[in-house]
Amino acid sequence: MGNTSYKYLALDDAGERVRGRIPAESEEEAIDQISAMGYTALKVGASSSFGDGLFTKRITSHDIASLTREMSVLVEANIPIARGLHSIAEHEKNQELRDMVLDISMMIESGSKITDSFGKYKHVFGDVYVQTLKAAEKSGKLGTVMTHLSDMLDRNIETSQQVKRALAYPIIVLCFVALALGVITIFVVPKFATIFETNGVELPITTRVIRAMGVSMTMYWWLYIGMVIGSVFALISAWKNDRGRYAIEVFLHKLPYIGRMFTAVTTARFSRVMSISLDSGIDVIESMQVAGQATGRPVFIDECDGMCAQMRSGDSLEEVINECHGLPSFARRLLGAGKDSEELSRSGTIIARHYDRLSDHLAKNINTIVEPLMTIAMAGIVLLVALSVFLPMWQMVRINK
Repeated sequence: MGNTSYKYLALDDAGERVRGRIPAESEEEAIDQISAMGYTALKVGASSSFGDGLFTKRITSHDIASLTREMSVLVEANIPIARGLHSIAEHEKNQELRDMVLDISMMIESGSKITDSFGKYKHVFGDVYVQTLKAAEKSGKLGTVMTHLSDMLDRNIETSQQVKRALAYPIIVLCFVALALGVITIFVVPKFATIFETNGVELPITTRVIRAMGVSMTMYWWLYIGMVIGSVFALISAWKNDRGRYAIEVFLHKLPYIGRMFTAVTTARFSRVMSISLDSGIDVIESMQVAGQATGRPVFIDECDGMCAQMRSGDSLEEVINECHGLPSFARRLLGAGKDSEELSRSGTIIARHYDRLSDHLAKNINTIVEPLMTIAMAGIVLLVALSVFLPMWQMVRINK
């Protein structure tokens, strides 16, 4: 029962009812935790992990961005964060998010630090989010940093949606082309080939190859389906594995247009998080390391770790940043020219804005690159199919003459 969570209904000091969920190994331990938070337990019950995972709405990046935006407003309005979070939870429809926010609120109310309270849900917020909050809490710039964090999360969501929208059209077209090609290969060409052979026509190589493919797909359809499913699972597994994702990242960065878009998105995210971290009071080396982790790109994270190690050994920021292959020359020049944290933070904001615009432009225009390539591919497929049907047809006409 180590992973069991317990839902509870309790009374606070003011006599108001509060709800939440806490992890515990037994109901008695759950009641003890509730009492330690200063509440009087009214009702405690085990929450099934399977049932929650199946029927409870998950916490999305949109939820986290919205929560962060609301928290920044609360802090700017000088409303106690525990009371503000409690108010947010009361109006939240997502049960999973409501329980989490209530738990954080009660932890803060019972005397825990903001960072420790949010750190309990690091798997939801991420290391960068928690580390940035920690620095902001130390520096007293919680409101400003919350606003920056919400802007960053909104921007990350927008960029992700733009890339998905840009890739949706090519993927749909490819699926339909694959379907049409399968029908032609399995049903159309083999029937024509049989007609041609009964009329004494020698089949050209294109017709024989396509017929052989059709026969193979008809007889061993289970093998082809297994190969497709296996390839998809292998790709997903590789993406989740550190080595596999590293190899995929290296491959994507070598692609002409896609690599440029990846570099723009990575540079914008790195620069923005570095700027926020510096504004929060984190030192330059730690800010660079946190910003590298925030990109989510294994290749660039390794490079950032190497740069941080060099700076700890005594190398200057300018020397280290000029050797960075993951950042474009414009970003390297601007960051290398920074003399202190304030200048670096300002430079990071400028770089983030510039590469945000560039990534937007590249994402919106990806179809202008993909469409000609797909047109050429479709023309090649049509030509191959046409030759496999019309070449023997012309021979049959000659024979009949």
